[in-house]
Amino acid sequence: MSDSGGVRDMFPNQDPPAGWPKPHRSVTRVLSAVGFTLLTLITAAVAVSAVVTGDLAQALTFAVGTVLFAHLVGLVVSLMRQAAPATHEPSVGFNDQGERGLAFPYSRWAYYWLSSVLVAVLLVDAGLAVQFGAAGAWVMVVPLAAIALFLAWFLIAMLRLAPGRVVLTPSGIYHRSLVFEHFVPWDAVVDVAAQEGHIPRIIVKALPSIGTRERKHMGRLSAGIEGLPFLVVRTYWLGANALPANLALKHYLLHSDERTRLKEIGGRAAR
Repeated sequence: MSDSGGVRDMFPNQDPPAGWPKPHRSVTRVLSAVGFTLLTLITAAVAVSAVVTGDLAQALTFAVGTVLFAHLVGLVVSLMRQAAPATHEPSVGFNDQGERGLAFPYSRWAYYWLSSVLVAVLLVDAGLAVQFGAAGAWVMVVPLAAIALFLAWFLIAMLRLAPGRVVLTPSGIYHRSLVFEHFVPWDAVVDVAAQEGHIPRIIVKALPSIGTRERKHMGRLSAGIEGLPFLVVRTYWLGANALPANLALKHYLLHSDERTRLKEIGGRAAR
């Protein structure tokens, strides 16, 4: 893992475990990447064959399938890829109440892979629903329509909140994930931990507090609520910002006298 000297200079002596966040390259993920690659090649070959024979409807169906499997390959590979830590200074951002602070945005590539896969699944699902409806098989149309509606609901909520981010302000820590917003005041935070394992995370250990704010945009289905009252950030979504975010969180937890500087614009707040 390449070292971001500039970031470490900003927040010295706050190192997480060596190599963190190291993605989990399990046998399951490797086999999934291989399997989806084979399916991409097969569906692409069938789509080309359908074009040659003049079956444009089948060609379109398998073309969408090819796009889906290709993006599933990209998604799985991105889960196993370790992003180099960002070398630039953190940007300015705002929490849910407009308070300014140091921001660590989510990776746009992570959004691309997930949203493209969901859109492709939605198209395949809708196409199957239309085909079953034309055949009069309504017993299949109903569950397919329900899945399509749920995926559309999730996509709209996710893209409306995008990009997610972690923002450190003088009053506390704000996290906007895919469909969940969480704020914890500094006086409720007891520790910041860089968690290793299958899904590397940043865990902000916090006690229940009247200053805590939560907003679940998909109710109990909102990812992240399972960690409450802790504030949980999956490092995959932060990408290159995972290491700088962890260093900054640890630094400002231990140096409460410097938190007022978080309201300053841009890199000046980190110096």
